[in-house]
Amino acid sequence: MKRFLSVLLVAVFAVTLGFAQELKLDGYVNSGLGLRIVNDDDVNPTLRVFGVDSEQFGGRFRFNGSYTNADKNIGANFRLQLQGNDIQNRSFGPSYAYGWFRPIEMLQIKAGIVDDSTWETGGVWLKDDQGEGAGILLRLTPMEGLDVGFGAYTHSQGGSSGNNLIAPGEPQNWWDAKYTFMASYLMKDVFKINVSGRNFNTTTSNTSAQVIGELRLLMVENLTAIIEIQLDGLWNRTDEFDAFNNTGKFNIYETIAYSMDDLKFGLNAGQYFNNAPGKDDVCLVFSPWVSYAMAEGKIVPRLDGAFYLGGALNSSGNYDRRNEYKADNTAKYDADYSLIGVRPSIKFFIDSRNTLEIGNALYLANKKGDDAVMTNIFYLDFVFRF
Repeated sequence: MKRFLSVLLVAVFAVTLGFAQELKLDGYVNSGLGLRIVNDDDVNPTLRVFGVDSEQFGGRFRFNGSYTNADKNIGANFRLQLQGNDIQNRSFGPSYAYGWFRPIEMLQIKAGIVDDSTWETGGVWLKDDQGEGAGILLRLTPMEGLDVGFGAYTHSQGGSSGNNLIAPGEPQNWWDAKYTFMASYLMKDVFKINVSGRNFNTTTSNTSAQVIGELRLLMVENLTAIIEIQLDGLWNRTDEFDAFNNTGKFNIYETIAYSMDDLKFGLNAGQYFNNAPGKDDVCLVFSPWVSYAMAEGKIVPRLDGAFYLGGALNSSGNYDRRNEYKADNTAKYDADYSLIGVRPSIKFFIDSRNTLEIGNALYLANKKGDDAVMTNIFYLDFVFRF
């Protein structure tokens, strides 16, 4: 019996070790403190937990895992997250959790709470595809560089940045589900093109039909050049294909950056158009930035600027969660509104994975006929990866 138990323990250990070799785990913590001061006698200074990467409403804890078998045809991925700014789902929960397999080399099938960045655009303003959710995704790669996808979801999710506590929910009509269609083609060192779309669906408060496109130039070394196009509100249940003409949105985003050894600089721009009544003015956004790495890259001072015509600071006065290099704004499509921003910051690399950042974001919001409102956000932010 002892010999049998010894052999069994060795076998279990061998299997566990083999599994562990295919299992990868990692994660990070992002948090800090932010002091917000507004030049208004009726608004007191506020101090809050602050994380640049977590929408500045607190910290973010993220734990990721992935498993792939030895034959590379079966696997699973998950992300568990505690997000301080998630108003509805403040508990620890999944961003995604799905299994996948390849019945043939060119076809991958994912099922569960699905997330896939294959067709995600690379610009800092949009940086999006159609989002996934609870359901199934088919990804077909018929030739090198070409990826085609089709997804069907009964619950939509906002992507891998937020918590997605999926409840079983009630059965819904098949036409109320979210269906996504994606295609991308990469010609290495030349360009990448993305196109993705989704239907009108009721999986998340009547999500509108949308198409997103991207062209990414790759032919110049050290240059980032991306243009993103977004058509939102293409179709709904009320006026169907007249929806875009009545309330649709058409947005264009440009991301340009260049690197010269330790010096980096760029311009992020966007143009917002709205067909809704009373939203006739174009919202224009320009955000130049420059950074310089010092002390062998361990200290990186940076300066960001921003100008919004037809837009305003969002209600929370924070940055956009998708990119720490730009301030967030709300497009009002009203030329009477404008916003000027500047953000100096210094990032310290404790090592290649862990950073400490100190910065100040200053915004001057203007509305014709009213006094300008100045908002200062002083912050201390850190990222710890494991």
